[in-house]
Amino acid sequence: MWLAEFFGEMTCHQINAETSKAYVKARTTGEVGRQPVAVSTAKRELDTLGAALNYTHRAGKLDRPIPVLKPDYAAPEARWLTKPEVQRLLRGALGYEPTGLDGAGRGTGWRRVTAPNYHVARFILIALHTATRSAAVLALRWEPSAYAGWVDLAAGRIYRKGLMERDTRKARPPCPIPDALLPHLRRWRRITAVGPCEYKGETIQRVRRGFDSARVLAKLGEEVTPHTLKHTCITWLLQAGVQPWEVAGFTGTSEKTIREVYGHHCPDHMENARKALSRRRSA
Repeated sequence: MWLAEFFGEMTCHQINAETSKAYVKARTTGEVGRQPVAVSTAKRELDTLGAALNYTHRAGKLDRPIPVLKPDYAAPEARWLTKPEVQRLLRGALGYEPTGLDGAGRGTGWRRVTAPNYHVARFILIALHTATRSAAVLALRWEPSAYAGWVDLAAGRIYRKGLMERDTRKARPPCPIPDALLPHLRRWRRITAVGPCEYKGETIQRVRRGFDSARVLAKLGEEVTPHTLKHTCITWLLQAGVQPWEVAGFTGTSEKTIREVYGHHCPDHMENARKALSRRRSA
């Protein structure tokens, strides 16, 4: 859909490195699409365009192949939140804004300026503690479901996809519920009917408006999105010394991505190499 929106008025000879670069920029800035996407997502979409053009050429509809050249962008560092920023975001979801900030970004005072959005606060806590993608968090139920994940309080696990849902490239493996999150989930189970992030008794599909309201009250920039919570969870785990393979399994992210995008957050990043070169060598 977004390929058609951007390239739809162009002829084939106009599809080149420059227009491909412009497409990636339009998608990653949100100019095209409902919201900004990662560079890797835009490049995969260009792969789809290239495959369609190759098929059209093989079918005899084009007199020559049309190569789709993907621009070589350096992946931007994933934005993640500090603990004071998370505190501000949660308070923003509850309708508070800081009256001042100290040097570490902590609020020095608070005032309530709007009604609380409890479902947004619940969304933030679940996404932050499990690195689960936004749509899967919002869809969570309390009971097993065919087409949505659910929270199993008895087993202490969150199943991030429904019983009948197929596996996709965006892996959603089950994950154990962290100790810090479990008491919240037990309390929410008593006060909600369908799922932890329900609003007025029904699950919702989007949380962006409520999240943006919390973000603004928290005095955080537009680069902070719901997906930032996944980045934050992964970063905090690596900073705590959890091995990349274990972080990958817990968050449903490939170990390759963990190492390439977040690996520099490990406290022992390249430490083995440093130690090896620091050891005395026998003659």
